[in-house]
Amino acid sequence: MKKCNLSKIMKRAWELVKKYGMTISSGLKKAWEEARVMAEGIIEELTSNLRYMADNDYHINDGIIREVISKNWKKTGNDRTYFSIRCYTLSGNLKREYKCGYFDNVAKQYVVSKYDDVNAEKKEYIRR
Repeated sequence: MKKCNLSKIMKRAWELVKKYGMTISSGLKKAWEEARVMAEGIIEELTSNLRYMADNDYHINDGIIREVISKNWKKTGNDRTYFSIRCYTLSGNLKREYKCGYFDNVAKQYVVSKYDDVNAEKKEYIRR
């Protein structure tokens, strides 16, 4: 079962109904669309934070070419976007991968575990 904050979505839908005279059906559609767009904005912000860290943080110093990777992972009940920074040598070989946590698309929150190297939300290097 998905973990959505249905209370916030319903409150936003009723707000749209009362303030703007929408039907409850159109209000719910609009509230769900706003929730999805907000999640996409958070993912874009985390990706830009990681791009900044890949270029400017002195801890991330392996390899010449650095790129930020975001992978979507879907499994029953889970919908997550995992982040990492990959460092390559000049010849294109992978030298190191820094784990950067994941964004839970269902719960709409960023999670960093004790095994991750970078916190993208705070723009800080955690461990080596």
